[in-house]
Amino acid sequence: MQYCSPSVKDSMYCTHVSAEEIITIVSRFQDNKFPDFDNIGSKLLKNVLYDILQPIVYIYNFSFTTGIVPSKLKIAEVIPAYKKGDKSCPGNYRPISLLSVFDKLMEKWMYNRITAFVNKHNILYKFQFGFRRCHSTSLALIEMLDNVWKCYSWCLP
Repeated sequence: MQYCSPSVKDSMYCTHVSAEEIITIVSRFQDNKFPDFDNIGSKLLKNVLYDILQPIVYIYNFSFTTGIVPSKLKIAEVIPAYKKGDKSCPGNYRPISLLSVFDKLMEKWMYNRITAFVNKHNILYKFQFGFRRCHSTSLALIEMLDNVWKCYSWCLP
Protein backbone atom coordinates (compact mmCIF):
# COMPACT_ATOMS: atom_id res chain seq x y z
CA MET A 1 0.00 0.00 0.00
CA GLN A 2 1.43 3.37 -0.98
CA TYR A 3 0.76 6.18 1.48
CA CYS A 4 2.57 8.97 -0.32
CA SER A 5 1.97 9.96 -3.90
CA PRO A 6 4.96 10.44 -6.19
CA SER A 7 6.79 13.76 -5.92
CA VAL A 8 5.09 16.69 -7.58
CA LYS A 9 7.27 18.35 -10.19
CA ASP A 10 5.27 21.58 -10.17
CA SER A 11 5.99 24.38 -7.75
CA MET A 12 3.19 25.99 -5.83
CA TYR A 13 2.54 29.48 -7.07
CA CYS A 14 0.62 31.95 -4.94
CA THR A 15 -1.74 33.83 -7.19
CA HIS A 16 -2.49 37.39 -6.25
CA VAL A 17 -5.39 38.11 -3.99
CA SER A 18 -8.29 40.08 -5.40
CA ALA A 19 -10.63 42.48 -3.69
CA GLU A 20 -13.49 40.05 -4.34
CA GLU A 21 -11.64 37.22 -2.61
CA ILE A 22 -10.97 39.36 0.46
CA ILE A 23 -14.62 40.40 0.60
CA THR A 24 -15.68 36.74 0.41
CA ILE A 25 -13.29 35.67 3.15
CA VAL A 26 -14.20 38.54 5.49
CA SER A 27 -17.93 37.99 4.93
CA ARG A 28 -17.49 34.44 6.27
CA PHE A 29 -15.86 35.62 9.50
CA GLN A 30 -18.10 35.23 12.52
CA ASP A 31 -19.03 38.43 14.31
CA ASN A 32 -17.20 37.80 17.55
CA LYS A 33 -18.32 39.67 20.62
CA PHE A 34 -14.84 40.68 21.70
CA PRO A 35 -12.11 42.23 19.57
CA ASP A 36 -8.76 40.51 19.33
CA PHE A 37 -5.65 41.70 21.15
CA ASP A 38 -5.26 44.59 18.67
CA ASN A 39 -8.81 45.81 19.48
CA ILE A 40 -10.03 45.19 15.94
CA GLY A 41 -12.69 42.52 15.70
CA SER A 42 -14.25 40.96 12.65
CA LYS A 43 -17.39 43.05 13.06
CA LEU A 44 -15.38 46.28 12.87
CA LEU A 45 -13.44 44.96 9.88
CA LYS A 46 -16.69 44.18 8.07
CA ASN A 47 -17.92 47.73 8.75
CA VAL A 48 -14.81 49.45 7.33
CA LEU A 49 -13.74 46.86 4.77
CA TYR A 50 -14.64 48.84 1.64
CA ASP A 51 -12.73 51.87 2.96
CA ILE A 52 -9.50 49.90 3.50
CA LEU A 53 -9.89 47.22 0.83
CA GLN A 54 -7.35 48.50 -1.71
CA PRO A 55 -4.53 48.97 0.87
CA ILE A 56 -5.19 45.45 2.19
CA VAL A 57 -5.02 44.00 -1.33
CA TYR A 58 -1.77 45.87 -1.99
CA ILE A 59 -0.12 44.85 1.32
CA TYR A 60 -1.05 41.16 0.98
CA ASN A 61 0.03 40.94 -2.65
CA PHE A 62 3.29 42.75 -1.88
CA SER A 63 3.89 40.40 1.05
CA PHE A 64 3.52 37.28 -1.06
CA THR A 65 5.47 38.74 -3.97
CA THR A 66 8.45 39.62 -1.75
CA GLY A 67 8.09 36.72 0.69
CA ILE A 68 8.08 39.12 3.63
CA VAL A 69 5.21 38.97 6.11
CA PRO A 70 4.65 42.26 7.97
CA SER A 71 5.97 41.92 11.53
CA LYS A 72 2.62 43.06 12.99
CA LEU A 73 1.03 39.95 11.48
CA LYS A 74 3.48 37.71 13.32
CA ILE A 75 2.24 38.71 16.77
CA ALA A 76 -0.12 36.52 18.76
CA GLU A 77 -1.37 36.81 22.30
CA VAL A 78 -1.02 33.41 23.93
CA ILE A 79 -3.38 32.71 26.80
CA PRO A 80 -3.70 29.57 28.91
CA ALA A 81 -6.95 27.63 28.65
CA TYR A 82 -7.81 25.29 31.51
CA LYS A 83 -8.35 21.65 30.49
CA LYS A 84 -9.00 19.56 33.63
CA GLY A 85 -7.52 18.55 36.94
CA ASP A 86 -5.67 20.66 39.47
CA LYS A 87 -5.90 24.32 38.45
CA SER A 88 -2.57 25.04 40.15
CA CYS A 89 -0.72 22.59 37.87
CA PRO A 90 0.60 24.27 34.69
CA GLY A 91 0.32 20.97 32.77
CA ASN A 92 -3.48 21.18 33.03
CA TYR A 93 -3.62 24.16 30.69
CA ARG A 94 -3.21 24.39 26.94
CA PRO A 95 -2.15 27.47 25.01
CA ILE A 96 -4.54 29.38 22.79
CA SER A 97 -3.12 31.91 20.36
CA LEU A 98 -5.22 34.97 19.64
CA LEU A 99 -4.42 36.37 16.20
CA SER A 100 -5.44 39.65 14.64
CA VAL A 101 -8.23 39.58 12.06
CA PHE A 102 -5.69 40.70 9.45
CA ASP A 103 -3.51 37.69 10.24
CA LYS A 104 -6.55 35.41 10.04
CA LEU A 105 -7.41 36.93 6.67
CA MET A 106 -3.91 36.29 5.30
CA GLU A 107 -3.89 32.81 6.80
CA LYS A 108 -7.20 31.94 5.12
CA TRP A 109 -5.94 33.29 1.80
CA MET A 110 -2.83 31.12 1.98
CA TYR A 111 -4.85 28.12 3.20
CA ASN A 112 -7.04 28.38 0.07
CA ARG A 113 -3.98 28.26 -2.18
CA ILE A 114 -2.28 25.36 -0.38
CA THR A 115 -5.50 23.35 -0.32
CA ALA A 116 -6.09 23.95 -4.02
CA PHE A 117 -2.53 22.85 -4.84
CA VAL A 118 -2.72 19.71 -2.67
CA ASN A 119 -6.09 18.73 -4.16
CA LYS A 120 -5.04 19.47 -7.74
CA HIS A 121 -1.99 17.22 -7.45
CA ASN A 122 -3.72 14.59 -5.29
CA ILE A 123 -0.92 14.80 -2.71
CA LEU A 124 -2.70 13.51 0.39
CA TYR A 125 -3.35 9.84 1.02
CA LYS A 126 -6.98 9.01 0.22
CA PHE A 127 -7.58 7.82 3.80
CA GLN A 128 -6.15 10.96 5.40
CA PHE A 129 -9.08 11.86 7.61
CA GLY A 130 -9.41 14.94 9.75
CA PHE A 131 -8.30 18.45 8.78
CA ARG A 132 -9.84 17.92 5.35
CA ARG A 133 -13.20 18.96 4.00
CA CYS A 134 -15.52 15.95 3.61
CA HIS A 135 -13.00 13.68 5.37
CA SER A 136 -14.04 13.84 9.02
CA THR A 137 -12.73 11.58 11.73
CA SER A 138 -16.24 10.12 11.90
CA LEU A 139 -15.74 8.85 8.36
CA ALA A 140 -12.48 7.24 9.50
CA LEU A 141 -14.44 5.28 12.12
CA ILE A 142 -17.05 4.26 9.54
CA GLU A 143 -14.27 3.08 7.20
CA MET A 144 -12.69 1.04 9.99
CA LEU A 145 -16.01 -0.52 11.03
CA ASP A 146 -16.75 -1.34 7.40
CA ASN A 147 -13.39 -3.13 7.10
CA VAL A 148 -14.02 -5.06 10.33
CA TRP A 149 -17.47 -6.06 9.10
CA LYS A 150 -16.07 -7.27 5.76
CA CYS A 151 -13.49 -9.41 7.55
CA TYR A 152 -16.05 -10.72 10.04
CA SER A 153 -18.67 -11.53 7.38
CA TRP A 154 -16.02 -13.41 5.39
CA CYS A 155 -15.52 -15.74 8.40
CA LEU A 156 -19.24 -16.47 8.75
CA PRO A 157 -20.63 -19.71 7.27
